[in-house]
Amino acid sequence: MKLNKQRGVSLVELMVSITIGLILIAGVLSIFMSSKVTYFANEKTARLQENGRVALDLLMHDVRSAGYMGCARAVPFTSTLNAPTSLLWNYEIPLQGFESDGAGAWAPVIAAGTLNPVPVNDSDIVVARALQRDGRAMRVETDLGSLNGSPQILDTTNVTAGTVMMISDCTASSVFQVTGYGSGSPYGSVAHAAAGANPGNSTDDLGYLYTTGSRIAPLQTVVYYVANDPVSGEPGLFRQTGNVQPADLLIEGVQALQIAYAEDTNGDRLADVYRSASAVANWDNVLSVTISMLIRSVEQGTDVDSNTYALLPAAVGGKTLGPYNDRRMRMVFTTTIALRNRAI
Repeated sequence: MKLNKQRGVSLVELMVSITIGLILIAGVLSIFMSSKVTYFANEKTARLQENGRVALDLLMHDVRSAGYMGCARAVPFTSTLNAPTSLLWNYEIPLQGFESDGAGAWAPVIAAGTLNPVPVNDSDIVVARALQRDGRAMRVETDLGSLNGSPQILDTTNVTAGTVMMISDCTASSVFQVTGYGSGSPYGSVAHAAAGANPGNSTDDLGYLYTTGSRIAPLQTVVYYVANDPVSGEPGLFRQTGNVQPADLLIEGVQALQIAYAEDTNGDRLADVYRSASAVANWDNVLSVTISMLIRSVEQGTDVDSNTYALLPAAVGGKTLGPYNDRRMRMVFTTTIALRNRAI
């Protein structure tokens, strides 16, 4: 009897082929998952690097320009503002730092309510004061007739009441808050009465009879610090300009900020010692600052972060932070910034 030829596959062959197929699929999935993890790790690294670069760039712009008042040399200085030695209005000190004690206090002391949102406990604060970065200097068109006279400028730009401004002829300088602006032809009048909103003027006496050709320009105080975002609860780098609150969130994920100051102690315009903010003897002698910033990823990852991070040496007020034992990626960014208006 002739047997029919076998057709199809046996159960054993089917099981073997399924097993081989599963192995191949598992290999493809493994490669896919590995590529996905690598992609997200590279993306987090790129985001961290970009956040660090932008954060340092923003800080460098304002810190580097601290003390720029439009003249090539220091001149006698008068302030008509109320509280002229407070953090927000002390234009006699171009750059100033505040050292954190790690428990919610800073040296020198910062008055409650000055910054909003409130800074985190373990990070330093740096303040830069200079001409407004996007401000435009205007020419005084007539001699002041009296010490409390209103500067006359070309009626082309409306000056907003409440703006803090400086008038200077590079022989003397005065800081005041604008209390009003009167349009005129051909000149407008900048009022600075002994009144006004925060901070307000304590007097309308500018202390000097400025002449035609003097310059008038807006000033600003910018404060950089780390705080928790009131909405997300995540830490970030904030910048407060003057008394405008709440401060602007610049970069998410900035977790800590430590700053050291290079001070000239013998008058040769060379840095002699690095100090924490609380140890600086004279802010006018600070030539450069070193900033160290810890930034973490916004998203959680897969690996537990058991590392520690050194933000500057302890001798200059630096701190070692961590381990955090969470699943976020972190990087430290450090740079040194020369103060252009001091290191000359």
